[in-house]
Amino acid sequence: MRSSVRAFVQDAAETLPIAEPMIEIGSRPAEGQEEHANLRPFFPGIEYIGCDVQEGPNVDRIEDIHNLSFAENSVGTVLCCEVLEHVHDPLRAVREIHRVLKPGGVAILTSVMAFPIHAHPWDFWRFTPEGFALLLEPFETSLVFAHGFDLLPEGVFGVGVKGPFPGLTRERFSRVDAMIRSWGVGTPVDLGPVRLTLPQVWKLAVRTTLDEAKRRTAGGRGRRS
Repeated sequence: MRSSVRAFVQDAAETLPIAEPMIEIGSRPAEGQEEHANLRPFFPGIEYIGCDVQEGPNVDRIEDIHNLSFAENSVGTVLCCEVLEHVHDPLRAVREIHRVLKPGGVAILTSVMAFPIHAHPWDFWRFTPEGFALLLEPFETSLVFAHGFDLLPEGVFGVGVKGPFPGLTRERFSRVDAMIRSWGVGTPVDLGPVRLTLPQVWKLAVRTTLDEAKRRTAGGRGRRS
């Protein structure tokens, strides 16, 4: 799990009204991330239910995000981090999250845009900030922002509140806001949406030059034969 996601969740835990019961959808960690992906410690002393489509560590009950078994208006808070890119129908999934939340309930969501394929067990989607805002349209109050390059962010973050919530701004999430503000510092070389340090540029240039020299050498051998 990305450090920015953990920072976002920690900020949310400290600044948002976290009501019980709290359910985490997609609580089963990827292999090797059993400790790093465990978000329960950010929410001590509350009823916390880990849900996933498969059994595994940190899973209390099996749930399908498209058809949750929780009653309408019965859940205080929903945490759904790095999950929506893996579900068949993210629009339906977020509508289902909205359905089960109590009035005033909060959904804390994250996903990715510029990120490698990572089947867990499937990988279907990538989200622009505008696309993430579309997912959150059922909520009366929502906030979406991104972390990474302006034109190619790494991740997107969203909060949906089932009711009014004045003052919901990015600055409320101080840790991840600092990460966003510091992104790209010390990387003066601009390659479209991607920025690199000078050493990274030299490394890229040298590697590309060597690869091209090898390709041409191999091609020359083939012609001689």
